[in-house]
Order: sequence, then C-alpha cells, then structure tokens
Amino acid sequence: MKSNPIRFVRDSRGQSLIEFALILPMMLVVMFMITEFGRALYTYNVLATAARAGARAAVVAGSQNFQTRGGDRANQILHSANLDNNGFDVKFVVEDNFNGSTMKVVKCTVTRPFTWVISKPVPVNAGAASQTVSTSGLNMTAVAFMKTETF
Repeated sequence: MKSNPIRFVRDSRGQSLIEFALILPMMLVVMFMITEFGRALYTYNVLATAARAGARAAVVAGSQNFQTRGGDRANQILHSANLDNNGFDVKFVVEDNFNGSTMKVVKCTVTRPFTWVISKPVPVNAGAASQTVSTSGLNMTAVAFMKTETF
C-alpha cells in the first residue's frame, strides 16, 4: 500500500513535540531565574530580620555590652536559617542626632555575600572564541535602626 506524499507533508502529528523541544530550553532558563531570585529574596529577608533582632537586642542590653548581645542575637537568626556558613558581618553604631533630631538610635548593619548556584563562568557561545559571563557573588546588606533612651 502506497502513501500519498501530499498527505505526508500536511501531517501534523509531530508538530507539538517539535514546538516543545524548541521552547523547553527557554522555559528552563526562566524557571532557574525565578528560583535564584527567590533564593536572593529569602536571603535578604533573613538578613533584615537578623538586623532588626540585633538592633532590638542591642537597645535592650544597654550601653555596656550592646554589641555582643546584638551580635549574638543576629548570629542566632542567621544560624537558624543556615546562612552563617559563608562569612557575614554584623556592625553596630550609636548615632546621637538621628536625621537632625535629638533622638539617639542604634544602627545595626548585617552584610553577607550571596553566591549563585552556578559558581563557574557560564559560556555564552560555543565558537572558537567563546565568551563567558562572570557569576561573581554580590554583597547583600540589611540595616535596622532602633531608638534608644538608655545610652
């Protein structure tokens, strides 16, 4: 039995498979980007929580040991979120005239490097002179201010 060549050309049984194969790489890249953005947002949220808790602990502790108490509380928050493994920095500053007023505040700054899942340079073409995109990390910083009356 012979098949009709015109019917073979107009057949669309494999069309969906070809379209899916063409779209799949773009869908995976978008999904990866959404996942990485979610990780970055989560990391910043934990840093902001650690800065806020550190500033509060520093204000409650008083002027003698506010840096150790606040640093310990910020460290607890980062440790509970498993973000204390990549080197973070917690700093405290007492500002006497905050924004031109007579109010004293404690400023807590928490900084931590954010590293992407892909840590190696990413090739952008497969030619002889292929170029790469750097995937260096970025430093995330969260700052919290809290009014104090005991300093």
